Amino acid sequence: MENSEKSFVISMERFKPHTFQAEQGEGLFQSHAHEYDELTLVLDGEGYYSSSEQNIKVAAGDLILIPARLHHGFVCTRPWQGISVHFFHDRLPVHCQYLFHEIESKPHRIRSAHLHEDDMRWAEISFFQLEKEWNSKRQDIDAYNMMRIAFETTLLIFQRNRETSIRAAGTDEVVLEAILKEIHSSYHTQITVNELAARHFISESNLRRKFSESFGVSPKQYIINLRLMEAKRLLRQTDKAIESISAEVGFTSSSRFYEFFTKSNGATPLEWRKQNP
Repeated sequence: MENSEKSFVISMERFKPHTFQAEQGEGLFQSHAHEYDELTLVLDGEGYYSSSEQNIKVAAGDLILIPARLHHGFVCTRPWQGISVHFFHDRLPVHCQYLFHEIESKPHRIRSAHLHEDDMRWAEISFFQLEKEWNSKRQDIDAYNMMRIAFETTLLIFQRNRETSIRAAGTDEVVLEAILKEIHSSYHTQITVNELAARHFISESNLRRKFSESFGVSPKQYIINLRLMEAKRLLRQTDKAIESISAEVGFTSSSRFYEFFTKSNGATPLEWRKQNP
């Protein structure tokens, strides 16, 4: 297996109490940006993360998600410990991509979630397993799957603890978040807009309108886009046959898959695979 299987993780690092000798109430402000996303778990201490639009106080038990290319800074006010993972979210499987739609629509904001005791314990275990596999430098499918599962677990914990604030928003936003989550978990099945609308007690026409207003495309096109996104990931990261990938991502006809893929990418799946080794 090629190293690209591990490539959604770029690096991992622990910090304690920081790179300088911090004392109570003291800290050195550091500001930077990077081409990858970052997920940081604060294990102890406290401080602040900031961007041009925000200044967020963080403490032990906080998970912080920072979008790629966002210029941000941080400072600890009480010596802290934590662990950060740097990654490319678009290299993860599509079923967990819904966690990043908000980031893609609002890329200039830092997200944070405070974890309750049980979730904090799960997050620590997941980070530990991810770090163990990353440091092992193994390049087999088992190592990749362990890393992926550990990281997805942490992302789901993050999302679950953010849902409290989402529920405080309007009803429409809550419904759309639930529908988006369902689409990402079942995009590869023969899911229909009518079924989605019925399960969430909203008319089909109302769902189409609100979804298009929020995400810029119809629900049907969104599902097709997810299938094509996952197809590209599988073309690049695996040696699976194109017909097999077509069926795996939810297309019932290989010819339809070729048609949609070529129209979207300007190349056939085979040509695209050769151009993107």
